[in-house]
Amino acid sequence: MQIVHFFWGLVWYILYICQVNADYNIALTHDGPVVLGGTITFKAEVSYNNKRPSGTFKYKWRDNALNPHEYETKGTSNTTTYWSLNISHENYTIGKYEVEVILYEYKFFWWELTSVRTDFHVTQFLNGDIKVIQLNKTSIIDTYVSSAFEANVTITIRKGDMDYLMKATSVLIYWFINCKYFGQTSDLSFLYNFTIPDTSHVLEALVVASYDLPTTTVAPTTTALPIITTSNATVPNIMISNVTREQMVITTISSNNLSIKPMSTSTITPAPLNDATNISISNVNNISLPYICSNSSIIPPDPNKTYGHFIKKIDVRAPIMNITVEGTNWIQPWDMLSLNVSCKGSGPFNKCLYFHRGKYNITGNETCDSGDNLYSCNFSIIHYFLEPSVYTILIILNNDVSKQIYPLTINIYKVTTKPQLSVIVVPVSCSLAAVVLIIFGIAYYIQNKARFTVEVADFDFGQNNPEMEYKTFTERLKDSVNNAIRPGSKRISGYKPLNNSQTVQ
Repeated sequence: MQIVHFFWGLVWYILYICQVNADYNIALTHDGPVVLGGTITFKAEVSYNNKRPSGTFKYKWRDNALNPHEYETKGTSNTTTYWSLNISHENYTIGKYEVEVILYEYKFFWWELTSVRTDFHVTQFLNGDIKVIQLNKTSIIDTYVSSAFEANVTITIRKGDMDYLMKATSVLIYWFINCKYFGQTSDLSFLYNFTIPDTSHVLEALVVASYDLPTTTVAPTTTALPIITTSNATVPNIMISNVTREQMVITTISSNNLSIKPMSTSTITPAPLNDATNISISNVNNISLPYICSNSSIIPPDPNKTYGHFIKKIDVRAPIMNITVEGTNWIQPWDMLSLNVSCKGSGPFNKCLYFHRGKYNITGNETCDSGDNLYSCNFSIIHYFLEPSVYTILIILNNDVSKQIYPLTINIYKVTTKPQLSVIVVPVSCSLAAVVLIIFGIAYYIQNKARFTVEVADFDFGQNNPEMEYKTFTERLKDSVNNAIRPGSKRISGYKPLNNSQTVQ
């Protein structure tokens, strides 16, 4: 009975372990490819149901080289492990290889949980790339180069290959632009100004690393021994060669700046960097440069050296500059804003317009994610503003090498209605003229009325009668008429003298 229980317990345990093993996963990565002679590093990360498991684990590494390498860790609780493998010339050749990692867990004894494999490549050339660095360029795509700034052409080499390159006794870098030789350097950078926009260039760099040990030379020197005379016999001078060792060339390589003193000097003098008439590739073939400008079939490489051949095609573009805006930015509400914007630079362009109420301060972090594509930098801004205020139109322009942010202030003003000068002058002038005419009319009327009153009331017939001051107008009129008829004159027919003027009527 105990045997039966033990058997079923063992079956259950095996099934449990198999079920557990199915849920383990290993993510195996590396930093390859690697040059022959370099170092590659593998990384294994263990997960269980997409989580970090707990327990005691062991990792076993191995590859399929000519002489396979194996490495086994000790028991650990870490779920991430690394393995650095030196790709030596003795065990590897150029090609594809495979590496495997096996995961074990300790459950009373070591159980194999899972395993995973991955491929890696051993290359003939140093692995890296050419990058073009410019301080004022905004685009992250380094295939576009600004024509307004100096370009720093730099070779970036993966760390494992760089570690191997630092062991070299001599390193030279040859630079070419459009198959024209531009000289050699001992570091991995090269400065040049690409001043002609809307052109394309092919950059090539050849890294030649030598790992030959410094040779020692034996220089014969002559030492004259004194003449010894014995028994009247002359012993001739004996020539003895003393061995002298030539000083070895000391090379220093730092991780940031590769600076190696060449073991031998080249017969070519580097051309000036900005000289348009550079030496063509045909003039540098005598220094045995393979791979450059597809001449690998002409010049065979030296098997004792390590090469790095890097190629990059670049396009030169002019940055955006000289943004001009034509039109008035002072308008009334409901009037149409019409502006024309133009600039200089290499197309195509990407345009974004953002409207802000009030003043806007540029932060430099403004982006144009979804803008309009333009083939030429010439476009119009048409907009209606409804309320009087100050607005800012933020213009963001991008091309392949630059970005410009241009704030444009728009003033919307409300017009205050003011009467025109004629509307004021004409009524005032007319009013003054009317007043003058009225005053003149009144004066003229008074003057004429006074003159009329004198002519009518002045009946002066040559007599001054004081009594008339006390008579009424009717009485004085009657007296004047009676006095007009003098004695002895012929009386008017039918006329009767009036009553005595003194009689009170």
